[in-house]
Amino acid sequence: MKDYTAEDWLPSHSGLGESPLYRASDDTLFFVDIKNQLVHSVPIAQGWAKKKTLELPEPVTRVHVVAGRQDVLAVQTKLGFALLDLQKGTLDRINEVCHADDERELDGKVRMNDGAVDAKGRWWAGTMALDEESKLGRLWCLREGRVEDMSSSSGGQGEEERAAVPNGPVFSPDDRIMYVCDTPQGKIYRYDYDVESGAATNRRLFVQLEGGGMPDGAAVDVEGHVWVAANSQGKLVRYSPEGEVSGTCAVPGAKMTSCPAFGVDDMKTLFITSIAAEGSTGNVYRVRVDVAGVEQHPYRI
Repeated sequence: MKDYTAEDWLPSHSGLGESPLYRASDDTLFFVDIKNQLVHSVPIAQGWAKKKTLELPEPVTRVHVVAGRQDVLAVQTKLGFALLDLQKGTLDRINEVCHADDERELDGKVRMNDGAVDAKGRWWAGTMALDEESKLGRLWCLREGRVEDMSSSSGGQGEEERAAVPNGPVFSPDDRIMYVCDTPQGKIYRYDYDVESGAATNRRLFVQLEGGGMPDGAAVDVEGHVWVAANSQGKLVRYSPEGEVSGTCAVPGAKMTSCPAFGVDDMKTLFITSIAAEGSTGNVYRVRVDVAGVEQHPYRI
């Protein structure tokens, strides 16, 4: 087992730092501050002094690279999917999460949280309960312009699988496994994933974090190991495909670690966001690791 220690890199002091995203085409790191409704872009070579910050009229919870474009990011808004113009700071709506008629009251009780794009361009995203306790969260999928509630579709998650704060998903290097965190319960689940159809089936427990750790965002490396932010414990934990701990990374000063993402040219740098709460800095950290990460799939317009 290999242990690492991350360095404090960007003094962002984010109220709720999330969704680090590396874009190789211009060597830039993006991340969001959900609480303060900010999206930051930071050139890796120049750092925080050359950052650009967009202040938006609503929170953006997740950002994705758009294939062939540097002028926009694909983003998750409070309850929808959109393109963010990085010069104008405007949102071009793609579609919205739409609860069924008998559940419309949920629109005011949840918001979007984490998400990922699969190898075929499907955009998976989770909603979470604003009180972080009620099991109102579920997974949604944007495919061919339509948003589907995966709790009511065949092959998707059932009602018993809903969580207060689902995080993820992330996909294995061969796209055959999808991992989803249940943050308050300290659990990570794995699904068999059919990338051709987009069906997620055979949900089972992957790991239970020890000592009250709450799994927040996650990233996957080329060996198929899952790096997860152990929120409330100030560290990342690396799990093998069999669910065994294969490494850790301490994040000094960031008890409330929130999300890791791989980047730079060899994909061996992990960028880590955090939350300014309970003595935690809210800054962005980074660490060099021995195994390269898997590049995230871009959204294709």
